[in-house]
Parts: sequence; C-alpha cells; structure tokens
Amino acid sequence: MLLDYAAITHPGKVRRNNEDAYLLSALDGEEPILNGPSRPLKAGVPGLLVAVADGMGGAAAGEVASREGLAAVAVHLFGHWGRVATVRTEESQLLTALEAAVVQASDAVLRYSDDDRTARGMGSTLTALVLWNGHAYAAQIGDSRAYLHRQGQLHQITDDQTLVNDLVVQGALTREEARTHPQRNMITQALGSPQPLRVPLYRLELRRGDRLLCCSDGLHGEVPDASILDILNADPTPRQALDRLVEAALAHGGRDNITAVLLHVTDPLLPLPEGQAAPVVQRMACRNAGPGPLGRLFRLFQWRGR
Repeated sequence: MLLDYAAITHPGKVRRNNEDAYLLSALDGEEPILNGPSRPLKAGVPGLLVAVADGMGGAAAGEVASREGLAAVAVHLFGHWGRVATVRTEESQLLTALEAAVVQASDAVLRYSDDDRTARGMGSTLTALVLWNGHAYAAQIGDSRAYLHRQGQLHQITDDQTLVNDLVVQGALTREEARTHPQRNMITQALGSPQPLRVPLYRLELRRGDRLLCCSDGLHGEVPDASILDILNADPTPRQALDRLVEAALAHGGRDNITAVLLHVTDPLLPLPEGQAAPVVQRMACRNAGPGPLGRLFRLFQWRGR
C-alpha cells in the first residue's frame, strides 16, 4: 500500500515536559519510528501501525508512560501478527493481536509504575491504527482521536472515553457544551490502570485519497473539527497540514502537548470513493468485557488529575 505521511509533536505553550509520543512501524521487523525523524515507509503484507499516546503522571512519568505503551504495542503486534501475517490470514487474528497488544501495553505501563515509586499512578491514552489489506483497524483508550478526511468531509473514527462523552451519549450534554465542560479531560480508561481494560475496535474500508489523522487532545481540544477540516481541505501536503494544525492549536492557547500523525493513502490499487456516501465505520466486538460501573467510576477518580 502506497502512502505519504508526516508526524509532529510539540510541547505547547504551557507544559514544561512533552508527555505525548507517536509511533509508526511497518511491522516487518524494522525499527519503529518513535518520536523520530521521518523515513520512507511502505505498508507491506503485515500492514502499517500508527499510534499516538498522551502520557500523564507528573514529572517525567507521563513521558515514560506514553513511550513504554507505544513500544509495547509495536513489539506485541510484530511478534503475534507481523511475523505470521500473510495475504490469506484471517482478519480475526489481527483483531485479536491488536486488542492483546493494547492490554500488554497497559500491563507494561503498570509494571513500570509499580517498580518506580516516582512513577506511581502514571498512565497514558492510546489511539492506534493498523492499515492492512485495504482497511484501517483502530483501537482506542482514552481521549486521543483518529479521524478520516474523505471527499472534503471530516469523520471521527474513534469515540472518546471521557466522562463528558458519556454524558453526551446519554443526552445530558451537547457536543458544544462538552468542549468547554470543566471535566472534559476526565478520561474513563487509560493504559496503566490496575483495572481490566475494555478495548473498542473499529474497522474502516480505505479508499484512494483518504487521509487518516491520529492526534492527542492537545490538538483536537484546542482546534474545533471545523477548523481542522478547513486546513485539510486546503489540500496541503501532510507536513504542511500538520504545521498549520499545530500553529492553530498554539494560536488557541496551546495549553497541552500537541501530537499528530497524518497519513495520505495514495495507492492506485485502492478503489475511489463512491459518490458522497458517508464512510461506514464498524464497531467491532470487544473480546474483553472489561469492568462494570464501579470499575469505570474507580477510573474516573483515578485519572481525574490529568
């Protein structure tokens, strides 16, 4: 699969440390790109992993959590998917490996926190995409996001795991009210939680010309979706688009770290979009039922200090 991409991370205007991180891996045994300089990437038979994480925990703990989590995802996916994947491998195997990779990432963050007193309570969000066999598969923990930009429209692929999003779904808040709610950063799941995770998985059929944006809330929390869309519709290169998006986040306050990866899928073997029909994002069944209401409430208080 042919694609162009760019990645960027910025500390913002307020935070002393940058606790965000991004990762790209071809899942073929080559060293992943972890907050490093760009190099040519091609999604071969095992596909391509793209992930963004937003760490939390104070001092350097959040920075460690985001990087430990991303590294664990890449290692598990290569060992349990990349090394065995073929063009005839069942999709269910990828979904199983992706969900297990997220759980392993959470366990890795928790182990580090248990071993280092200064890192107690650290955690991280995670938004991960795997591009494989003409599809994008997403896994979500916390409030980083994945978007699809197709035919001049912006579509949010993942669902925020936050208290305010739960209230929006229940009809208690509007999306406009949620953007300024004082508890908008209260996430209900995070890597490093001692409670079992429930890992939502999503599936999307790719089309030629699609753009996929993974970003932390330092971007989407400062820049409204309409402004993100305007920048992407200006049709800049991925690097130009990310530079403009970061500039917009800084102009809106830059109160958090800002991280994003933008992929432009250019493979001529992919079909073109069909008319103006909205893309179908399938929510795949979670294999881990996760905690009940008390467990979710526990995490609401555990992660309220982001």
